[in-house]
Amino acid sequence: MVTVFCYFINCVLLHAIIYAIVPYHLYLTLSNYVLGEAQAYTFIPLVMLGMYNVLYNKKWIMLAVGMSFMAYCHYVSLFISIELCAAILVIYWIQERKITLLPIINILKAIGLFLVLSLWQFIPLMTDYFHKGLVRPTSGFTLIESAGDFVVSAINNDALNRGGIGLLLLISIMVGWKQINRNSVYMWIYTLGVLLTWMITTAFPWKYLVKTPLSIIQFPYRYTSFAAFFLAIVLSKLLFNVHFDKIPLFTKSVLIGIILLTLYGGSIYNDYFRNKGDLPDISRLTHAQRGSYRTLRDAKDTPLLIDNRHYNDQFSYGALYGETDYMPMNAFNKSKSVLNRVVLVDNKRSSSKVNMKTSPNSITYRIYLNKGSMVDLPVLAYKHTLVRINHHTIKTRVSDRGTVCSHLNAGQNTISVTYKTSHILVIARIVSLLSWISLIFLKLRKMR
Repeated sequence: MVTVFCYFINCVLLHAIIYAIVPYHLYLTLSNYVLGEAQAYTFIPLVMLGMYNVLYNKKWIMLAVGMSFMAYCHYVSLFISIELCAAILVIYWIQERKITLLPIINILKAIGLFLVLSLWQFIPLMTDYFHKGLVRPTSGFTLIESAGDFVVSAINNDALNRGGIGLLLLISIMVGWKQINRNSVYMWIYTLGVLLTWMITTAFPWKYLVKTPLSIIQFPYRYTSFAAFFLAIVLSKLLFNVHFDKIPLFTKSVLIGIILLTLYGGSIYNDYFRNKGDLPDISRLTHAQRGSYRTLRDAKDTPLLIDNRHYNDQFSYGALYGETDYMPMNAFNKSKSVLNRVVLVDNKRSSSKVNMKTSPNSITYRIYLNKGSMVDLPVLAYKHTLVRINHHTIKTRVSDRGTVCSHLNAGQNTISVTYKTSHILVIARIVSLLSWISLIFLKLRKMR
């Protein structure tokens, strides 16, 4: 991925290893299982190389492909990637000392291909989210460390979101200014890495940006992967520029590998033994939740071990964070009854036995009524929610708590609620699939 920056395969491999074992990435994958963002960081090199191709090689397809993969994984990482590509474009114009239109034309081409490949990802936002009275995720900037605490956390090199660049990249910041050629592209790479690291801390004036679109990132530590990408390039270059007269290249490579492996082992030590269940005082999930609503993790966000036998039991619990994001506003205002799965019959808590069964994209209730009644189910109602009663599709009605309701006849009733995919979403998915097939075909044709 970084052959445009480093000419030796050892340097490329070293960059990949350093980037992979950055403590923040270990936190995403092995510690906190933030899998969407974890997948997204694997495509940051592809996006950055795509931007390089736009500016210097007059190619734009790779940028569109990288951005598409980013959109499939994590919207916030996509947003940050757009920010960074805009900054790189400005830096390019500063270097060239003139504003050229060719990069903009190629970027517009990349945007066009990106939309073809990824539009299906955004259609539900347009049809079901915007201006539909839903609760938006909290914006703003939280969980920011001071610069001093950030440095201490980085030195500790633990797999955390605090000080997530780790010890090695912190060293690259400290020595890079002296070792990097001021007139080379590496100085721009180093500068971007340092600026992004600065943005992770309270030293950056985030309080003045609370009411700007930047606030949707929520946690500035999400810039860590981007800072790590650039600083890993600097560090890999520095390490292979170090010369020892009596130490051959192979021996130096082995020594570097041992150091990296040692740091990696230290970063994941606690998580490794925690995940094995060897650490004391680690709770285990042993049963599904019955009765009142309860989150899987407690307010302290302490770890909880889940094995294969009890894997599905976790879904009977609520999420500690983000549980009410994207709820209809009426449901949010009465979230207690919704989260506790209260079924209302004629606006009173049901005294009848209610059976619920879930399956992919479907919730089915079976309820017996002594008389015809208005039944309000704890199922959120969205624009494309589809309701079937006793196998007959009906028009979706929404209660005053933002949930599905309908009048049911006396006797046994079966109510099934699903989400019906819009026609435009189906078309967009087909267009995207055909576009991917075409790109692969063209690539294989060029390789012949």
